[in-house]
Amino acid sequence: MMLRITARRFESWAAIRARMIRETEVFLELGLREPSRQVLIPAIPVGRGRFRPGFAQTFWAQVLGTS
Repeated sequence: MMLRITARRFESWAAIRARMIRETEVFLELGLREPSRQVLIPAIPVGRGRFRPGFAQTFWAQVLGTS
């Protein structure tokens, strides 16, 4: 699922807020309905290690569909 970024001129804050809430609801519903499509965000406990260089860039490129 990709979020669309489009120019919506003159959209009120209430409309933006409602749209953001609906997009979040759709994302969460999809994750609950289809657990295999969930994205797990890797984590390392503070002070226990580090991700290899470039990991964050690669991870977010895949999640955001820019790779």
